[in-house]
Amino acid sequence: MKLNKEMIDYLSKQIVVQLEEKGLIETGKEQIGVRETVSGIITNDLLVEDKLNDEVKILLEEMGDELDKKNINYRKMFQLVKQKLARERGLIL
Repeated sequence: MKLNKEMIDYLSKQIVVQLEEKGLIETGKEQIGVRETVSGIITNDLLVEDKLNDEVKILLEEMGDELDKKNINYRKMFQLVKQKLARERGLIL
């Protein structure tokens, strides 16, 4: 995961505060619960990308010899495969 828990909590707080300031939501006494919910959503979204990265690594490991033989850049191939899988699954990264 690219962000640690403290950063996710900070972002969640900022999101909730900004939404409240703009009058888009009212949390009242439930602000902490709403922030925790937003933190959970962010965390889950980041975990989806982590799982996708792991899947791409496995696919490229299986193709390792072929990538070496054809002198294919691992990083570029990683991004291409990741983008393709994300598109196929309707993920927004």
